[in-house]
Amino acid sequence: MKRLLIAVSLLCVAVMGCAGANITSTLRQSRLEGGDVQTRCEPCDMRDANELKRIFQGYDGWQVFYISEFTTQHRVGTSGVICFERIRK
Repeated sequence: MKRLLIAVSLLCVAVMGCAGANITSTLRQSRLEGGDVQTRCEPCDMRDANELKRIFQGYDGWQVFYISEFTTQHRVGTSGVICFERIRK
């Protein structure tokens, strides 16, 4: 009985762990040219408005050129990456 319970548990974990990922990304054409372009990317939790506000405030004067989101059926929320660029000062 114990072996059956372990086998069923392992089967459930194997089946539940194999969910396809939902990935969305947006890439905007950069309008900045030259060797003085700075690029920075920040990982973030797309559900946390305070975290997003903090990130965007830290990059005041920068342009967003890339956003990527990642989630699965078994994940609560969405992880993301936001990339910023500007001409080096």
